[in-house]
Amino acid sequence: MNGVLNPVKPGMIFVFFLFCLTWAGTQEVHAALLDGLLDDVEESLAEGLAEKGEKLTTGNFYTDDKPNAHAPIGMMGDHTHEAGEVMFSYRLMHMFMEGNRYGTDRLTTDEVTMMGRPVPGGYLVAPESMRMWMHMFGFMYGWNDTVTLTLMVPYLNNSMDHVTRMGGKFTTRSEGFGDIRFGSLWRLWAVEAPSLGAHRFHFNLSMSIPTGSIEPTDQTPMGNIRLPYPMHLGSGTFDFYPGITYGGEMGRATWGIQAIGTLRAGNNSNDFSKGDAYTINVHGAYEVIPDTLSGSVRLSWNHWEDYDGMDPNIRTNHPMNQMRIVQTAFPDLLGGQRLDVLFGINVLFPDFMGLENRLAVEGGFPIYQYLDGQLETDSVVTFGWQAVY
Repeated sequence: MNGVLNPVKPGMIFVFFLFCLTWAGTQEVHAALLDGLLDDVEESLAEGLAEKGEKLTTGNFYTDDKPNAHAPIGMMGDHTHEAGEVMFSYRLMHMFMEGNRYGTDRLTTDEVTMMGRPVPGGYLVAPESMRMWMHMFGFMYGWNDTVTLTLMVPYLNNSMDHVTRMGGKFTTRSEGFGDIRFGSLWRLWAVEAPSLGAHRFHFNLSMSIPTGSIEPTDQTPMGNIRLPYPMHLGSGTFDFYPGITYGGEMGRATWGIQAIGTLRAGNNSNDFSKGDAYTINVHGAYEVIPDTLSGSVRLSWNHWEDYDGMDPNIRTNHPMNQMRIVQTAFPDLLGGQRLDVLFGINVLFPDFMGLENRLAVEGGFPIYQYLDGQLETDSVVTFGWQAVY
């Protein structure tokens, strides 16, 4: 790519995104996109419910005011809003990683530096642990009864501890705004009946712009140098996030499934791109105290590919002996997959000055990890506040 961001793919994505929003804004839409297109399904459901003396309601995306009307706080884009409704949110997320892993095998730092795993010959330095803090500021707005607009602005603070082959230790840090992400949620279809429960589907469509730095630097035993890929604050590319979300509700119980992809639009200005990724979430929640408190459990499957290309300004080998410096500098060792289990609590407060306030916390840990040679994740915790007006 000669160090220049390819404008074609980002441009196509941006034009498509604007076209979708422009179309939605000019249509007199008052329902989900698939209303009227699934008449046979709706008629079959209605006939079965009529025998029970029940009526099928379609196109109803509005949920009762209950703490578990929203998904666990660690999920994004899980619900839509009615026309004119506004939601502000703040999340504080923390991820802790410790110990290296190759495949499903956990490696000691001696194995990384002295015994040549994951690559024969070993490394001069091995990462020991990493802490990632992220402040996420969010905004949602119901543009009409079909489209909800979204905006997310992240601020990150990363630190990574290292040990050298000779036993010396040092820490590198990076901090700043990440990639700003904006998008939309498109209501697809909804049905509801007393014995059937409520079932709602919406389409997720968003993109990010490369506002996060891909050139952080810090002091190391080799001087002040550009830090390897895990310490970057953004991708450097325009990224596209398509997905679909389903939510169900019956009585005090709610549940849902969400699948989201991450597609990179070409290489960035430093001749590389992060790998594509996808996430699948399955969650369930129960209203323990009516209108006040709910508990949740969530399974989150994450898969991410190795990077494409390489930043020529990230040092991979020592200039004197050509030994590999650290595995985080190699783009073919950054892929992996992980299954997390997480537990959460949502608290809904009485309306105050027209605001509906929620506080939530969710935390968990991986139950399976397969990594290409990187730090493994130990824990993930998210605190959050949401206010709807």
